[in-house]
Amino acid sequence: MENNNVQNNTFTEQVSEYSIEEKVLAKIVKKVVDKVDGILGLQGNILSSITDSFTSNNQDSTSGIDVDIDDKNAIVNANIILEYGKKAPQVFNQLDRMIKDEVLNLTGIKVQALKANIIDVMTKEEYNKKKSSEDNEQE
Repeated sequence: MENNNVQNNTFTEQVSEYSIEEKVLAKIVKKVVDKVDGILGLQGNILSSITDSFTSNNQDSTSGIDVDIDDKNAIVNANIILEYGKKAPQVFNQLDRMIKDEVLNLTGIKVQALKANIIDVMTKEEYNKKKSSEDNEQE
């Protein structure tokens, strides 16, 4: 019995920790955004769009998402394209709840604030047409 206590005391003096990069939270946010009805996509500024075109494929792109982590709290900024006909307050409330839940469940980090900037509104057809023409330009 005493032998086990000695081992436990040895481990209690050690500090173990992990850290999570902002890009990991951005990827989690991207996956949540893709699930929210009423959000067609994200759009970053021109610099992030150019950078993403060289560094990753469109499915993994976190363009349009900015995350700031301070200790175990985060603030998320997202530039979203709202689907025409969807009610912005309802879409935002669903997005806010889902992001906060998912990030906390997967990382233990609390999202203190989500700041969603609606930068465009389109029908699904308009969005798909625009996206398809952009994809053709990149190839």
